[in-house]
Amino acid sequence: MVEASREKDGKISIETRFYLSSLEANAFTFNRLVRNHWSIENQLHRAANRWQLDVSFHEDQSKVRKDNGAENMSTLRKIALQAVKQSQDTQSIKSKRKIAGWNNEYLLNILQNLRF
Repeated sequence: MVEASREKDGKISIETRFYLSSLEANAFTFNRLVRNHWSIENQLHRAANRWQLDVSFHEDQSKVRKDNGAENMSTLRKIALQAVKQSQDTQSIKSKRKIAGWNNEYLLNILQNLRF
C-alpha cells in the first residue's frame, strides 16, 4: 500500500494505491520502484505531447532557428496544443487547429476557455 499526496491549484489530494508483488523489498526499495513506475508513466504522456506537436503542428519541420525563436515557438505551440485539447467539441486536434485558423469566433471560444 502506498499513500500518495499531490497539490494542484492549491488543493491537496491524497490517494491510496495498492500494489501486488511477489518481490520481498523494504519500504525504501519499494518506494523507489513505485516512483520509477510513475516516472515512466509521466514520460509517456510527455512523449505523446511531443508526437502530437509534430503531427498537428509539424514542429519537426520548423525552420525557426535564430536566437530564442525556436524555444519561443515551441512554447507557443504547447500553449496552443493545451488550448485545443481543452476544447469540448469532438473534432480532432488537427481539425480544431485548422478551424481556429479559419474562424475567429471558434478561435476566440477556444482562447476564452483556456485554463492554466
